[in-house]
Amino acid sequence: MNSDRHPRLRAFAAAAALGALLLALAVLAACGSSSGASSSASPVAAATGPVTVTDDSGHQVTLAKPAVRVVSLAPANTEIAFALGAGGKLVAGTSYDDYPAAAKKLPKIGDFASPSVEKIVSFQPDLVLATGGIQTSLRAKLENLGIKVFVVNPATLDAVYTDLTSLGQLMGVSPQATKVVADMKQRAAAVEQKVAGLPKPTVFVEIYSKPLMTAGKGTFIDNLVGLAGGTNVGNAAGTGYPSFSSEVLLKDNPDVYIATTGSMASPGQIAKRSGYDALSAVKNGRVYVIDDNLLVRPGPRLVDGLEQLAQMIHPEVFGSPSPAASTTP
Repeated sequence: MNSDRHPRLRAFAAAAALGALLLALAVLAACGSSSGASSSASPVAAATGPVTVTDDSGHQVTLAKPAVRVVSLAPANTEIAFALGAGGKLVAGTSYDDYPAAAKKLPKIGDFASPSVEKIVSFQPDLVLATGGIQTSLRAKLENLGIKVFVVNPATLDAVYTDLTSLGQLMGVSPQATKVVADMKQRAAAVEQKVAGLPKPTVFVEIYSKPLMTAGKGTFIDNLVGLAGGTNVGNAAGTGYPSFSSEVLLKDNPDVYIATTGSMASPGQIAKRSGYDALSAVKNGRVYVIDDNLLVRPGPRLVDGLEQLAQMIHPEVFGSPSPAASTTP
């Protein structure tokens, strides 16, 4: 949890404890929970000539030639650049960048929530990859300094495909972007085909335990749960990443309980929480833990998350994952 987003959430779309969770969640409400404008790539974009695309904030971005010096302001954007084979064009990233391993070695421009404009400028980028939400005000500051900014703030898997295509053009790596997107689409289609026509178990996704928070409408998680053949209980709680009472949780009694784990949260022994023994998911051993990055960073690994969700929601088709109801991840 537009989704980054990573970092990744505050409304999923930073990382590290509840405060950082909320920052990251501020992204995915801006990186995953807000619908935003759908990125659209220019019909024609030469590898060495002018490139024009429209980003997720609806702004048209034009480069005289593909970028060679790129600064990333979000872990998800850094991850995308490496996945597209453009990691060598990155001259700086954030202190939260942790994937792939090479991302950790990039010079830093500050953290996700408050990157240093002065440091960004010092790297003389011809393209900055930003996100929405908490970073919205940065665009004007950077553009006033003559720096091009592309906002990555998709809300669905389909929108991620479009962003990858656009970024492939902006960084001059369209062939690799085409391959990555084709692979993602093929894997996602395989999941959707297998769950088509199956019953849709109710699914609760825990983003944070204290207070209990889930993924609502307009988030990557809501989108992915649906694609994986489930019904997201959090959808009825509102948009973004709303709080969710334990009373309502017990009333809704989801068939499957999935908790995210990572720098933002560690769910611990879920089945031993007070009152949780009454949940059908606990009784039936349908409690699982998943890496939060696979559900909220808008990049190629979202398909990894989709495949894992499908296995958790429909083990009768994909095989049984290892339950985490009584273990501490």
